[in-house]
Amino acid sequence: MSRFVLTAIGPDSYGIVARVTSALAELQCNLADSRMSNLSGHFAMILVIDGSGGLDEKAIYTAVQSRCSELSLLVDVKKIDVEVANDLDGERYVVSVYGTDRPGIVAGICDVLAVHHANIFDLATRAIETGSSWIYTMVLEVALKDPSKLDRLQAALAVKAAELGVTCSIRPSESEEF
Repeated sequence: MSRFVLTAIGPDSYGIVARVTSALAELQCNLADSRMSNLSGHFAMILVIDGSGGLDEKAIYTAVQSRCSELSLLVDVKKIDVEVANDLDGERYVVSVYGTDRPGIVAGICDVLAVHHANIFDLATRAIETGSSWIYTMVLEVALKDPSKLDRLQAALAVKAAELGVTCSIRPSESEEF
């Protein structure tokens, strides 16, 4: 078995997921993991796929491009390791951030998380227009290897949130699925 990561982004259109996954199914590829989202009118996908040992990046790229040529997708395929050593898991928490949109919110909050060894598993942001201003929202799922350090992380996030002019909260994750 070989493992690949496929990324694709382009203007949102009906059928992107159907076309890409149909091309992969014809190659007998299996989706091992995926994230797909509409980002400001552009559809983006990241797929981790498993295929036969004889499959290569070029074959996958060609199959996807032949199905999606008129969709203006930017596609990239890379072979990756099947198993990756990872010691970044731990107790899961959800971090929520809200405030007036401005540059530096993601960088500031993520820097605090990195310093406190909180590994980011998922991050989603959205700017919401409220008439005269924009409200920025960010939700992250993180893993904290040493939950006894949660109080220090909360305190550091509160300091950074005050500097950024946003509110930030952290709570245990209730999700057992991801």
